[in-house]
Amino acid sequence: MENSKKEKLKCEQCGGLFHKEELISFDDELWCAECLGEYTTVCDDCGERIYTDDASYVNDDYPICDRCYDDNYFYCDRCERIYNNEHRAGDLCAWCCEDEESPEATPNNKRYYFKSRRDLPVGVEIEAEDGDYIDVYDELTPKGFGVAKDGSLQNGIEVQVPASNGGNTERLIKQACGSLKRNGFKISNRCGLHIHIEFPSRKKTIKRLMLMAYACEPILYAVNPKSRRNNSFCKPLTSAFKIYEILTAEQEQIDQLFYSKGNGYTTKRDIKSYKTSKWNACRYFGFNIHSLFYRNTVEFRYHAGTIEPQKIISWVKLLRSILLYVRYTYDKFEVLGLIEQPTTLGKLKYLSNMLKLNESLTSYFLNRYIKFKILCAA
Repeated sequence: MENSKKEKLKCEQCGGLFHKEELISFDDELWCAECLGEYTTVCDDCGERIYTDDASYVNDDYPICDRCYDDNYFYCDRCERIYNNEHRAGDLCAWCCEDEESPEATPNNKRYYFKSRRDLPVGVEIEAEDGDYIDVYDELTPKGFGVAKDGSLQNGIEVQVPASNGGNTERLIKQACGSLKRNGFKISNRCGLHIHIEFPSRKKTIKRLMLMAYACEPILYAVNPKSRRNNSFCKPLTSAFKIYEILTAEQEQIDQLFYSKGNGYTTKRDIKSYKTSKWNACRYFGFNIHSLFYRNTVEFRYHAGTIEPQKIISWVKLLRSILLYVRYTYDKFEVLGLIEQPTTLGKLKYLSNMLKLNESLTSYFLNRYIKFKILCAA
């Protein structure tokens, strides 16, 4: 017992006693993991650990150290946000320097929506650049679409297709894409496509959903351009989670596991607070269940930007099929079988059989897989 006591060292912050291997060195002191998570963070640019109080935050989420801030960022006095220097226009950001403020509208999520257990309501966020914003706004907002400026893009727009089902989704997607094309909008590798699908938020279901997303993720990246794989706005689950963590987590702790990956050590009070706030570091995983806790929709952020309606419609069909499988025909050993497939092509064919995808949809995603495999090899 005496030897055991001698081996324990004190955390300089809380004064607790810990074994040496449980402590982390920071600022020439030894810290326990709980204190390190509570009082420090990591610079999103250079990776240096810093005190949370010393960090500046880009887009309200990304912590930046003083050195990186001085080299690469500035503060806009008008909108009171921090931006990269490439968006600087004098003392203001480029968007605040526009001559007139652009109107914005939120989507009418009740107009095309009805409650359904199997026809899962879907909302779509389409990002694009360099077109006539006002004309798109005038065309789409009377029909219940949301339209907003997107400051992360070049003269960017985000069109929010309202939550829909009952045969409305495809028609609304075509209307949104048609308006963007007519008014000169284009796609760059900065643009993304985000899909929100309504889903029950029971913890038992969420654990199954996380395991299924983990299993499907190699496929979802493989049928998209390489730019989506190294993108801070759609980070892979595999960069933060180990499969055993998901498998062994208690159902009641699945939310704590998820939030710990973007926020460090989390208490029950922290988690309760996170769930009521739109902004959280964990929202930028390709598979975002923060959205499920916050607004009762699962968000998929993997897809590259597009204004081609058939691409969006095919993607929605795949994601709906994945969620319906989790809800109604989930088989844990079948999902583990998907994870164990040795090749991505094998995973794609296995998933198609699991979900009973039709030949046309399967062929579409096989062709996308081949296309991007060739491009990545080139």
